[in-house]
Amino acid sequence: SSLAPGAILSAFASSSSPAGLRVGLLMWKLILLLLVGLYAAWFYFVIPPSRGRAGLWGPRWLAVGASSLFYRFGCFWLNWTIDTEEAVKKGRFDPDKQYLMVWHPHGAFTIAAFYFFSHFAARSPMIFNKTLYCAVADLLLSIPGLAEYLLLCNARSANALSMNSILKTGACIALQPGGIHEQVNTDHLQEKVSFVARLGFVRLAIKHGVPLLPVYAFGENQLFPTSSWLRAFNVWFYNATKVGNLFIHGMFGIPVTPLIPNPLLLPGYKKGLHVRYGQAVDVGPPDGDPSEEKVQEVFQKYKKALLDLFDEHKMECLPPGVGERGLKVDVRVGSGRSGFQDLSAKKK
Repeated sequence: SSLAPGAILSAFASSSSPAGLRVGLLMWKLILLLLVGLYAAWFYFVIPPSRGRAGLWGPRWLAVGASSLFYRFGCFWLNWTIDTEEAVKKGRFDPDKQYLMVWHPHGAFTIAAFYFFSHFAARSPMIFNKTLYCAVADLLLSIPGLAEYLLLCNARSANALSMNSILKTGACIALQPGGIHEQVNTDHLQEKVSFVARLGFVRLAIKHGVPLLPVYAFGENQLFPTSSWLRAFNVWFYNATKVGNLFIHGMFGIPVTPLIPNPLLLPGYKKGLHVRYGQAVDVGPPDGDPSEEKVQEVFQKYKKALLDLFDEHKMECLPPGVGERGLKVDVRVGSGRSGFQDLSAKKK
């Protein structure tokens, strides 16, 4: 009688003869190479087109199940709160409308987005009665394993083509305008937000006539301790490579790198992380070619809404001494030099 391939392989592997062991080892190597080749083909041909494509990716049960693991861990590990229901009751936003959700600050690793908003997006409609997408850097969608998870949770490439195509479907998008520049400048003693002078997120909202919804994650900057010397190194590394934090102070203040995953990369146990919504900012009717004056006018309205949001919750949601220092903003031109400005006295 004929033997199945698995039985033949097992026979070779269990053989005590050197020839049998060599054949068995060769077979396992061939199988491993085949699996690696299949995954490489998957990652090369399937993942890139999905990075900017609207529409759900993968089965919802898998998206909800995978994101639930991080969500439940985050609820256990952190002191997490969010005021969605209260914000709706106050008229901050209408769940039935389309929004461009703009959240701040980036922090060392955008824990609020990774642990919590990824789950909300996977389960959407949840916050909004529409599908919620999250804009992320292309680099994150180029990491095997992480790319699949992010795509499952409705993360898409943060380029203009992708964002425009998604907004045309009527969906909502959450984006973080500060990006890596804001990440490497994270300071647990001073709240900062960063914008590129072109204000692409404002132009995107005006183009589609979609209101801007400011969101602030109070405590994001305090999840990991920071130091001036390590911040200076990460800024230097970013300027040289355009890559974010290479090292952070992990648990117990020990410098660690995300290149080597380990428990020290977890945020501080029971640290506070409190997400609060500001007042949505109307941008007027769709305008595909807005004037610079209109862009600046909308940005000033958004800036005021953000400052109002920050001032409303800073004393309650930030550690003692941090809220009193106010919020600083960086509006930078390209990759040139920039400086953070204290907006506390410029609310009007």
